[in-house]
Amino acid sequence: MVREVQSSIVEKSVTVIDLLAQTRGRLSQTEIANKTGFNKSSTHRILSILMGQGLVHFDERDRSYSTGPRLVSWAQAAWSKMDLSLIDDQDLLELSESTGLNVAVGVRSGNTITFTRTRIPHPYRLAVKTGGQSELHNTAAGKLFLAYMTDEELAAYFAEAELEKFTETTLTTEKALRADIARSLERGFAISDREEFYQVSGIAAPILDYDRRMLAALSLWVPLRNASFEQLLESAPMLLAKAEQISARFGQMS
Repeated sequence: MVREVQSSIVEKSVTVIDLLAQTRGRLSQTEIANKTGFNKSSTHRILSILMGQGLVHFDERDRSYSTGPRLVSWAQAAWSKMDLSLIDDQDLLELSESTGLNVAVGVRSGNTITFTRTRIPHPYRLAVKTGGQSELHNTAAGKLFLAYMTDEELAAYFAEAELEKFTETTLTTEKALRADIARSLERGFAISDREEFYQVSGIAAPILDYDRRMLAALSLWVPLRNASFEQLLESAPMLLAKAEQISARFGQMS
């Protein structure tokens, strides 16, 4: 019986913390009771426990509640320890096997993208391997990072970047690139159709954190001798699903 009561308190405490963490602003005790379905005495007891542990803050001015300093410090400590090791090799293997395409994870390094992990069943001798770098303006992963830049970051990029023409389809003007990255945001993934190498096309989806900041790009690419551009696009739903699954590990909610 004691164990059941303790379990009930823990579950209710988690419910209250979840509610406060996902609510903008503060809530009154009555609002918390209504939203959780707990009675007033139970709500008061749970709030008192959480306040005593620094997990909930009480504002006497309007008698409202919000997340407490200890919970915030826990969150900061947890995020400081997170890194891209949360992206498993198994993720790349599963995506590659389900699509039959090459897979890569890329991170931004200034005005270039560095590929930190790859799974390549269809090699292409000119394509960048693990640890290699490519430009932002001509790769799907790179253009995705452009799409998630702030207005200030994007303006600074265009002020200094050399938009070199790699193939006949490379986008080399600010106007064309801005239009392209706008379409990337609308569809949820970016496209590079023979823009870095004339025989290679790719698509990329973002891996996001809890604040919708882009951490990395998850890419599918293939030499066109192995699959057509249309076949590549057919794999977009699987790419998006895997990127969403990985993003959830970093706290991104659907």
